[in-house]
Amino acid sequence: MANVLGAIQQRYACRRFVAGRPPSDDELVSLIEAARLAPSAFGLEPWRFLTVIDAAQRAELARACFGQPAAATAPAFITIVALVDALEPDSDYVRARFEAEARGGPVAPLHEMYRAFYRAEAIAAWAQGQCHFAAAHLLLQAAHLGLGSCPIGGFDAAALARALRLPPGETPALVIALGHCADTMPKRVRKPRAD
Repeated sequence: MANVLGAIQQRYACRRFVAGRPPSDDELVSLIEAARLAPSAFGLEPWRFLTVIDAAQRAELARACFGQPAAATAPAFITIVALVDALEPDSDYVRARFEAEARGGPVAPLHEMYRAFYRAEAIAAWAQGQCHFAAAHLLLQAAHLGLGSCPIGGFDAAALARALRLPPGETPALVIALGHCADTMPKRVRKPRAD
């Protein structure tokens, strides 16, 4: 328990990264594994993770993120992408996820609940919200590994989708800038527990 709380206490939004010091391949694998293990409603895991370390593509991502300092200096990114079209109730993706979630039990009750919940006009926002669970796990794993990170939700979605070469039906949910932070952790400012 102390290790998790320690990672939570060490995590902060790094606004400026050390140039040329990306996370190692093993660290990137560990970050994605932490995100992959996040909870999701209905067990749908409506996400995929795209790692970007190529300099030209990082520059495209930084522009799509309006040149924010964290985006402009990050030596690596993991973008969490929402699988919007795959979430249609009768898609092969949903069927496969429900089979896995049912663990050999009946699938029909889960599918009926999801059909009652599903509204095509709201599913994109819901899927993006689910992706934030994965982001929280990734951010805490980055802190645990001693890496700097910054979640970036301010971006031009169309430009980011182009930079990531996303197919139709997928939409960027969150960009995570990663590397070694160039600044020391600022004093944490939080409301008191009583509030």
